[in-house]
Order: sequence, then structure tokens, then C-alpha cells
Amino acid sequence: MQSDRSLCRTVLACAVLLWGGGLVTADEAQASCKVEASVDKSGPLVKRLGPECTVAEREAHAVESAAILDAMRKGRALELAGVVIKGDLLLDRLTVQVVRTPKGLAPEQQEALGRLNAGEIRSVSLPFTIRDSVVQGAIRHRSEKGTLQFEGPVNLHGTLFKQGVDLSRSVFQRGVDLSAAQFEQEAYWVQGQFGETLNCAGTRFGPHTRFHRSTFRGSVDCRGVLFDGMAEFLETTFEQRALFANARFGLGTGFSGSRFKHEVSFADAIFSREVFFRFARFEAEASFAGAQFLDAADFSNADFTRPDDLSKARFDRPPVFAHTKRVASEHDSGGGSSQGFQYAVTLGLLVAAALLVAYAYKMK
Repeated sequence: MQSDRSLCRTVLACAVLLWGGGLVTADEAQASCKVEASVDKSGPLVKRLGPECTVAEREAHAVESAAILDAMRKGRALELAGVVIKGDLLLDRLTVQVVRTPKGLAPEQQEALGRLNAGEIRSVSLPFTIRDSVVQGAIRHRSEKGTLQFEGPVNLHGTLFKQGVDLSRSVFQRGVDLSAAQFEQEAYWVQGQFGETLNCAGTRFGPHTRFHRSTFRGSVDCRGVLFDGMAEFLETTFEQRALFANARFGLGTGFSGSRFKHEVSFADAIFSREVFFRFARFEAEASFAGAQFLDAADFSNADFTRPDDLSKARFDRPPVFAHTKRVASEHDSGGGSSQGFQYAVTLGLLVAAALLVAYAYKMK
């Protein structure tokens, strides 16, 4: 009787727990794929998949690029996270806007638009977010007659791009986040205008990356960035602080003709192949402490307006400083005097030692 009562209590307790959700079945014990998607067709295009979702589940909830393009045409914000995107996203197919003055541009940006011959303007008016996702197709904007305007922030953090990305002639009015993203193919940002910050910390770029003739009006944080292939920053302008500390440059790298208006850091960066800083202008502090140049390094005609610390870098081959303008620091001058003094002391000791030897020989 006592055992029957205990059994009844146990069954009752289990029933209470099951009723209250304290226990789950074996199927329920496995975390289900959490999907959050928008319902309102006039609001933002939202689709977020939780980190517990499997590859198969992500494929089942894949987003077509055509749906993204349609949302952008309708002026809807884009909020995608943890998704798979299928198909090429061809931004040239966005509707050409009537020529107008973009919102919030500084006079310098207006001038830059004039240089870009902005007769055609395609606009993305609201935030553009594709986080921690996989983009299977290409993303391209290849208009030769105008610009692509991103009026809101662009967030591509942690996303894997399987095919090429070409956002050349784009104007980013707000911040751009590429941190921890991975580009398996080319990534082109030629003649880009970055109105605020660019974050590419920990980003991995593929065989060819181009920021040729781009302008960065906000700070640039590319600490720990990895360029597997060629990296082109030719004739770029950095108006605020630029950080490339601990960066890795795998193939040829070009900063020729670039202008650094504020401090720039290449501290502990590794240049595995040739790098060119020809005609570059450094208008503030430039740090190369701990940097490693494993191949040719060409600073011909570069202009350093502040003392540099290239003496703290490692060069496997003698760097080229033809017609380079450098400012000697007090530390360098003091170091030279100290070195001369050490030479004098060493010479004096050698002379004294020679005299002692001669004196000892004479005493014999």
C-alpha cells in the first residue's frame, strides 16, 4: 500500500511538471530552429535564423535575391541574419532616381559626386543589413554613368560572400561594417565615398581587393584584416584615423598616391610580398613599429611631415627611399650621437689594449 501511494505521488508530480512545462519529450529536447520573419509587406524585410539552425534548415528558409531587390525598390529596410541568400543581387537593376541632391552630404561629398558624373542615381534609402549569413551569388553595381547611394548604415558583419562583390562608385552616407566578413572572390569598392566609419577588423578578403581612388571621411578600423590576394589602395584619401595594425597582406599591396591626413598605424603588420607607398603623403603620425616587410618595400617620393618609426620595422630587403621626404626626430639625433660616442669609447679601449700588449712585450 505504501509503495502504491509513493507511485501515485510520483505520477502526480510528473503530471504537474509536464503540465507546467518542467519536462520535455525527447523530440522537444532538441533545440528547434528559431525563425523570425516579417509579415507586413510594407515594413522592413526581416528574416533572422538562430544560431542553432542547421545547414539544411537554413537552406529551407533561403532568401531569393529577387525578393531583396524588390524590397529595395519599394524603399523597405533590409534586416537579414543567419540566412542563405540565393541568386545574384544586381543593383544596376534598381530604379534610376531623378537627379537630385542626396540628403546630408557635406560640400566635399557634393564635389566628389560631381567628379563621379552622377547623372544617374540609384538609391537605397533605409538600413541594409545582412549579418552572419551566406551569400551564394554575386553582388554587383557596375554603372558607368552614376552612383549607388546608401543613405542608411550598411552592416555585413560576419557574412560569407561566395562570389564576387562589386560596389564601385557607391556613396555610403552612414557607417559600413564589414568586420569578420569573408570574401572568397574579388571585392571591389573603386571610387567609393565613405561618409562615416568603415569597420573591417578581422575581415578576410580574397584574391583581389580594390579601394582605388576611394575617400574615407570617417575613421577606418582594419585591425587584424587579412588580404589573401592583391590589395589596392591607390590614390585613396584617409581624412581620419586609419588602423591597419596586425594586418596581413598576402600578395602585392599598393598605397601609392594615397593621402593620410590623420594618424595611421601599420604596427605589427606583415607584408609578405612587395608593397608600394610611392608618392604617399603622411600628414600626421605614421606607425610601422613591429611591421615586417618580407619583400620589396618602395617609399619613393613619399612625404612624411612627422617623424616616422620605420627604424622599428623589419626589412628583409633594403627599402627604397628615393626622393623620400622624412623628418628626423630628436630620438634619431640623440641615437646618432650616442652611437658615435660608443664608437669613440670602443676605439679608446682598443688603443688602450694595444698599449698594454706593447708594454707587456717590452717588459719581457
